[in-house]
Amino acid sequence: MKRSLFSLLGLLFFVVAGFAQQNTNQGQNFLDDHQYHQARGFYLNRLKASPNDIKTLCSLGDTYLYLQNPDSARLMYQQASTIDPKSPFPLVGLGKVAMYKGEKVSELDFFEKARRADKKNPEVFYTIAHGCFDLARNDTATGNRFLALGMELNSKYAPFHIVTGDYELLKHKFGAASNAYERAIFFDPNYALAYRKLGVIHTLARANRDALNALAKSIELNTDQILVYKNLGDLYYGIGRYAEAEKNYDIYISRGEVNNDDKERYAIILFFNKKYAESEKLLDQIMKQNSDESVLLRVRGYIAFETGEYAKGIEYLSKFFKIHDPEKNITSDYVYYGRLLQKVGKDTLAIANYNKALEMDSTKTEIYEDLAKLYAGNKMHSEAARVYKKMIDNGADKVNTSFTIGKEYYFEGEKYRMKYDSLMNMQVTKRIPFTDSVAVNDTKRMFFQKADSSFTQVTILNDKYAGGFIWRGRMNSMLDPEATGTLAKEAYEKALAIFEAGDPTKNRKTVIECYKYLGSYYFLESERVLKTDKKQSETLKQTSIDFWRKILLIDPADDKALEVFKKLKIPLPTAN
Repeated sequence: MKRSLFSLLGLLFFVVAGFAQQNTNQGQNFLDDHQYHQARGFYLNRLKASPNDIKTLCSLGDTYLYLQNPDSARLMYQQASTIDPKSPFPLVGLGKVAMYKGEKVSELDFFEKARRADKKNPEVFYTIAHGCFDLARNDTATGNRFLALGMELNSKYAPFHIVTGDYELLKHKFGAASNAYERAIFFDPNYALAYRKLGVIHTLARANRDALNALAKSIELNTDQILVYKNLGDLYYGIGRYAEAEKNYDIYISRGEVNNDDKERYAIILFFNKKYAESEKLLDQIMKQNSDESVLLRVRGYIAFETGEYAKGIEYLSKFFKIHDPEKNITSDYVYYGRLLQKVGKDTLAIANYNKALEMDSTKTEIYEDLAKLYAGNKMHSEAARVYKKMIDNGADKVNTSFTIGKEYYFEGEKYRMKYDSLMNMQVTKRIPFTDSVAVNDTKRMFFQKADSSFTQVTILNDKYAGGFIWRGRMNSMLDPEATGTLAKEAYEKALAIFEAGDPTKNRKTVIECYKYLGSYYFLESERVLKTDKKQSETLKQTSIDFWRKILLIDPADDKALEVFKKLKIPLPTAN
């Protein structure tokens, strides 16, 4: 019975000791995670239970220093020193207060007294060095001296390498900082803080896989942390995995003391997750405190576009551009502003903003498409074609985009064809010459030739796509209206072969177009050889009639085919 009782008491002692250690670690978690108000509440509660606990008093003093309340910090350290005059840690604390207040002589005196009080304890040297590097008012020279002394004492003490990494970060030497944190992990494989700090360094270096592994390991070792979830959320945000970013920010915000910067990032993450109402609500809260925060105006403008409030979006982004540093504008600022302007019909301004976006990032094919469609909608087809060509350079589908380029060149040629026809009509009616009509006609032909080149490219890339051949036929029929060449004929024949190999009824109108061109071509050929070869002429004429007959078998009411049979005075075909 006694043995069982002692075993139970031993187990109870283990559990209580473990609980006390867990609580102590939680307080340190709060400090490491910059959760200073939570740390103050935690240590005040512990102090009520153990008013004479030196470690709690010193930790509370540290917390007050981080909260920039040095007088309250000094009281905690003095109280601890009164309770245990031989402890070095209250002396370290008083040295940090002196450093914070700029009292250099007192600072060095307290630190030296702390060192002499426990010369063989690496924690003393670590606490001094850490304070010298970490507080708002620091003393890196003194910190380095005590760090060097500590390393001489025990170079395998992992916290020394954390402090070394923190110092390297102050100098923006990220590689050296990373090496220091890795050394800390080597000497203490269960050091969660070292993994977190290493994960942040990898994130800055865009070593995303390493960053993810380090942060995940940190959480595995200590799930009670807070800041690590923000770090992980920032990593996921940076690589565009917004669902995971939101999940980790949810944990961070539910546990931590968040500032407006954190809320802004969270609002942006919610925006990318298409949670526009939640994002807007959070931004409203922040903007009540600072209505001129340019980043907030940016996101509000983005949201307004997504929710269809275009006028409001323009208002937000107009103000954003007025107060935001132009050097810090990003591609999406111009993209969204361009889209908003386009929605309210301000196409010229929209085009200007799309072009600014492309100047910043020429790889965004969706921007090219928006811009090209805007050019096309405003009958600036040559400019649209130019933009579509850039899309191909940046990886857009060559077949579809080349086809679109061909059509844009066709539409541009049509503008000059209509202008040329107008000039010709004026020449006839007014009997006056127009010297620019030749130039207009040449420009028309140039764009039709460019269109033909694009459609030719389509047929090379995909010789099973009838559309490329149809448009080649159309372009060459315009370039050669008398059908003296064979380019249009050959294109229509290839298109027709593709249609007939499938189901011609699905492309009824286009098949009829092929028949009409080929019927006209063979009729013109028969007329051309009539005087020199009547037999060949008759054969060509019969071929022409066969094509017109095929049209009437598909559409008995086709006006053009009926007219041909009427003029040739031949009987209409009958369906079998």
